[in-house]
Formats: sequence, structure tokens, C-alpha cells
Amino acid sequence: MPYSRQWTKGGVFGFRLQLPGDVYERLIDVGTAGARRSVTFSLKTRDPQVARSRALRAAADVGDMIVAVRSGATPPWTFDPAAYLYERGSVTSMRPEPLISKRKAEAKQIVGMTMRKVYEEVYLPRRQERKGAPPRRRSRLDMEKAITRFVASAGDIPITNITRQVAEQFVRSVKVGSAATMKKTTTCLSSICNAAVAADLIPGNPFRGLGPDRATIVASRRSYSRFDHDQLARFFGRTEREDGAVLWLPRLLLLTGARLEEMAQLRSEWFVRRDGIDVIDLHEARVKSAHNKRYIPLHRDLIDLGVLDHVRRSPERLFPELKYRASAERWSGAISTRLNREIDAALGADRRLTVHSLRKTFEHAAYAVGIPKPSINAISGHKPNDISEEHYLMLKDDVPLLKQHIDRIDFPFLRRIAA
Repeated sequence: MPYSRQWTKGGVFGFRLQLPGDVYERLIDVGTAGARRSVTFSLKTRDPQVARSRALRAAADVGDMIVAVRSGATPPWTFDPAAYLYERGSVTSMRPEPLISKRKAEAKQIVGMTMRKVYEEVYLPRRQERKGAPPRRRSRLDMEKAITRFVASAGDIPITNITRQVAEQFVRSVKVGSAATMKKTTTCLSSICNAAVAADLIPGNPFRGLGPDRATIVASRRSYSRFDHDQLARFFGRTEREDGAVLWLPRLLLLTGARLEEMAQLRSEWFVRRDGIDVIDLHEARVKSAHNKRYIPLHRDLIDLGVLDHVRRSPERLFPELKYRASAERWSGAISTRLNREIDAALGADRRLTVHSLRKTFEHAAYAVGIPKPSINAISGHKPNDISEEHYLMLKDDVPLLKQHIDRIDFPFLRRIAA
């Protein structure tokens, strides 16, 4: 590949490629009109991903030209790099018109494109091109909800009519559940507008920087409380009379520190032995991130309560009564509601005490008996605190050490149940 690079002028990317000396001399020898040593033109975009894609296509075209020249072929056309690139569809000339893909050119011809139209015909294809895959279902749902909220507030107006004032008025007037939801909404709309800017549909993004800041979001988040031992005993006093997911999920959550969604999708083949220790292998589970793919040693109380017997009785999924909800992309929706109702019935309504509080209770209990924070992170699936913890300690794979640590956590009322 010949030397090539991207450059910017005023934020707009350009392309520059210097022809090898022998190729340039060949062009001069055959009298190529307009031949230049350097192929330079504007990429006509401020988007680095789009610029890179255009630059790679142009470099490939010039590379083909160089191969043809060196092979001694006599081309049937004037050997002008600009004309050659025009025939191959990369650029229009050495000083080209804006380089716009067929999809973007068609988008510009559509008069009055609304936010939803831009999402469907510009954002989604551009996202597919950049990422190599369509957005996940939950991301698409977030986008569609954001568009619906905007249309309900401002109307289904052309995106060219969405000014900064319109965007600010939307943020002030729309009613959503929380600051985090508001931020998600403005982020989705901003992403669509960024795609419109890249397609030259609008000059700027009216939603850029709008929405609550991080401090506001953090301050508005629900602060979960942990259960004390009396509250645990009262809550488990209700669930221990049940069976299936209502019986086993509270036990698993309390003694693994896992997330409800991780445990709701458990399969019997994920209960394996590693280094001679019974573990739950979450490497095949649908989890939030790579940090959540881990081995969780089975707490001694879980084994005493008979979890392995329950696994042997389960042919595939541990909790077949839990159905996958495609619209939310989760298994745990219905059981979360059921367990939260059991908590309210046992302890009274307290929005800070939910099924997620079992995870917080596990982590506090682990900290209270002196388990190091890196081990707590490895068991519960938190992101490591630093590079040393992630790449050098590698505690996620040290099952014997994690087993020693997890068995130090003690909930006396569970031993009474096991007895």
C-alpha cells in the first residue's frame, strides 16, 4: 500500500497520498495529462469514521492504479489519478464536490426528513456501517422511546426545523421518570442528530450537551439499603414456604452476590467443578460486560441447603417457569416484581429495600469479615479497581482463594433452615 494519511483543515478531513517515484515517472513518460506526484483532496466530512472509510476506499483505488502501471499495461484512458478515481467511484476530481455516499445523497434529496425518518434511513445504516452490526434490541427500544417522547412534545417536525431553542424547550417540558432517563433520552436524540450532521442534512447538533450532568444523575439515583439479620429472617420466612425460583433465587443472591438477571437465567450445565471445587460458570451467560463472566464458588451453606440436588433435578434451565421477555431482553422481569412484593409484605414498603439489596447485603457481609475488596469484586462481578487488579492479580480465575473467602461469610439463620 502506498504512503497515505488523513489530514484536517478546520475540522474537515482530507486525504493525501504520494505516488511512488517509478509510478510517477511512468505517468510522465506516457504523457499523462494533469499527473501529479501527490494525490490530495478533501474528504468532505468531520466524522473520523466516515473519513477513514472514504480514505481507505480511495487508497485502495490508487493502489490498483499503481499495480496496473507497474505491470506495464497501457490503459485505454488518460492516466489522470483524479479521472481514475472518479471512474472507480471514490472521489469526483482532484478538487471534488463533497464526497457523499449513495445512501447520503439519497437522504439529502428527501425533503422534510423527520427525526424518525433520519433514525431509520440515516442513523441505522450508518451505525451498521461503522460497527458492523445493528444496535441491540434494548438500544433500539431506547431510541424509539426517545423519538416518541420528542414527537409527543414538539410534533413530528422536519429535522431541519429542530433548533437549539426547540431542543431546550423539549428538555424543559418533557416528563420522564428520573434524571438518568432524561439523560438517556437526550443522548439518543443527540446520536440521531450527529448522524444527520454527518449526512449533511443539518449544520449542527441541536441536542449537543443537553440533559442532566453526571452529578445530577448520581444524586438522583436510588440509594439501596442492605438488609439486617432480622429483616433477612423475616423475608426468608416467607420465601422458604415457596418452591422454584421464589425459594432458590433469594438464597443464591444472598450467598453469591450476583445480579438477579445472572441467576434467573441459570442452566444446570453451568454448575461445574473447577480445581475440585463446585462453582457456577457464568462465561456463557448473558451478562452486562466482560467483567461479569466469571466463576462463583458455591458457598458451603448453598451446598448444605441442597442446591446441587436441585440442579440434578433440573434437566436444562434451573428455573423453567421464568420466561424470556424479548422486549426487555431479560429473564428476571416477572420474578423481580414477585420478590419485591414479598419484601414489601414482610418488611413494609421501603423503596430502598429491593431484591437488589441482597447483593448489597452480600458485599457488606464480605467486607465485615475482612475479605479484600479485589476478591469481593471478583466474586460479585464488579469491574476491577485498577490495572494491577485486572491484569496481575487475576482473581477471577483463582477459584480456591475465592472459595476460602466466600465461605467466611456467615448468615446464621440459613444454617437453621438447612438443619
